[in-house]
Formats: sequence, structure tokens, C-alpha cells
Amino acid sequence: MSAAIRPPEAATPIFRNGFATTALALGIVGIGFGLSVLFGLLATVFGALAVLFGVIGVIRARKGRATDGGMAAIGVIAGLIAVAIGIGVMVSMPDQPDSLSSIDLLG
Repeated sequence: MSAAIRPPEAATPIFRNGFATTALALGIVGIGFGLSVLFGLLATVFGALAVLFGVIGVIRARKGRATDGGMAAIGVIAGLIAVAIGIGVMVSMPDQPDSLSSIDLLG
């Protein structure tokens, strides 16, 4: 008795979401830059890019052209946090340090 021969099952295509991965990476890097005092502008830029790529990733996941919609949403959230931290750092940073303004350099 021979076993019934079945045709091989068609492989289902795996849709990856590069936008989600990029959004999450940029969001994490943006938060890292935001936590350092000198890089508020970079945190804001990376956060804004993370939000942009994350929104594109979520849209692609909802249309069924990609997977990892959750990762894209987390990238959007991380990007928004990075933008908030970056703006907060830039607003709270003084224009001139107080210690140098009291020193008389000319005499």
C-alpha cells in the first residue's frame, strides 16, 4: 500500500515591514539622543522620522501588504517620546551658561 502523494503546499509569502523596523530603530536612537543634553535637535529629527516611517508601516500593515503593524505602532510611540524629549531639552537649555557670564575676560 502506497501513501497518497499530495502536491507540495504552496508557500505563503512572508511580508516583512521594513518601515516598522526603521521606525523602531529611529525611535530608540532618538530617545537615546534625547537623554543626552547636547543632542536635542537630533532627537527631534530622529523622532519625527520614526513617526513618519511608523505611520507608513501601520498603513501598509492594515492594507495587508506587510506584517508587524504592532512594531510600527511602537515605533510611532517611541518617535513621539523622542520628539517630546528633544523639544523639552531644547527649550530647557540656557542660551549662555551663568558661570561664564560673570567672568570679566577683558580686565
